[in-house]
This record gives sequence, C-alpha cells and structure tokens, in this order.
Amino acid sequence: MPSGDVALLEPLPTYSVRLHRLDPTLAELRIAFADLPADVQVSGRLMGPRCKGMSTVEIAYPLRPHSFPEWSVLIPEPMLWEEDAPYIYGGPVEFRRDGKPVGKILVSCGIKVGS
Repeated sequence: MPSGDVALLEPLPTYSVRLHRLDPTLAELRIAFADLPADVQVSGRLMGPRCKGMSTVEIAYPLRPHSFPEWSVLIPEPMLWEEDAPYIYGGPVEFRRDGKPVGKILVSCGIKVGS
C-alpha cells in the first residue's frame, strides 16, 4: 500500500443499541461498536423520528463519545416504537483513521418500552 493510504476497516464494526435512560422529556441511547480498533474515530448522527404513513419532522441528533467503544445519543421528547406506529431513528456513522474515511455504516433503531 502506498504511503499516505489508509486501510479500510474490514470487516466493518457491528453495533448494538440499548436504551440507557427514558422519561417523557428525554431518551438516552447508547450505541456500542464491536471490534472497533482504538485508533479509529467515530462520527455520525441519528435522524428521526420516521414512521411509514405518518407525517413527522426529522431532526438530527449527534453521536457523542461516552466510553470507548460506546457512544451516546440524546433524543428530546422521543417518539416510541409501537406496533401501530413503528417510529424509528437512523443515520450514517462514519469511521476515520488519521482523519481519513475507512468505513461507513447505517444505524437504525426504535425506542421500545417493555416486551
């Protein structure tokens, strides 16, 4: 590989999303990336809410570093995922090494309480 080139992440990290905190005014999601090398920077956002057949105003919520390899997303006044109104949040997450892009994934999730 010529000097200055940056190797792509292979495979791309997988992710998991968990609801860390929820009240009527705020949801805090934690997104963890599996097998993410420590020298890789993460940036991205979740946008939403989206719901097929519903009119919504989408807002972008940035990922914020929490504790490696976990990032936090704060969503004010969240719309919950329900059978008859499956609201989702999603968006691009980019991985960089030395400031250069090495991968990108799309993250998608719904905020659901109970089973």
